[in-house]
Amino acid sequence: MPIQRSSISGFTLVELMITIAILSVIAAIAIPAYNGYILEARLSTARANMDNLRLFLEDYRLDNGTYIGPSGATPSLAQIENDFGWTPDGDSGAYTYSLSLAAGSYNIAVQTGSTWVRCEDRLSKCCDSTQNGVTNASSACP
Repeated sequence: MPIQRSSISGFTLVELMITIAILSVIAAIAIPAYNGYILEARLSTARANMDNLRLFLEDYRLDNGTYIGPSGATPSLAQIENDFGWTPDGDSGAYTYSLSLAAGSYNIAVQTGSTWVRCEDRLSKCCDSTQNGVTNASSACP
């Protein structure tokens, strides 16, 4: 009588290890790329809101002859909204805005987590968290 072999099908350990290795390589490539897209989206939103705020500040200066609002030289976001009529576009409070005003100039910094953008001297000189040599949002741009 011949011995009958049972035909149980399944995956071998080698096949599973190869599959895990392939998925690991794909994840190692995809996750940093995804994080880069997220960073660029945050920087883009910050820059767009800064440019929008710049328009409100320039209009305010045309009307009043100065960038300094009635609340003083370092307004909070609520004071920016009250003094200049500007509200951030679509960020739902995810960003922190810092505005430093002088009679003839201003600096704006926008931060969310470790991602930030800083522009000085009426947005003529800007830097962000992806640039080397600038340690944080309150540091001067090179």
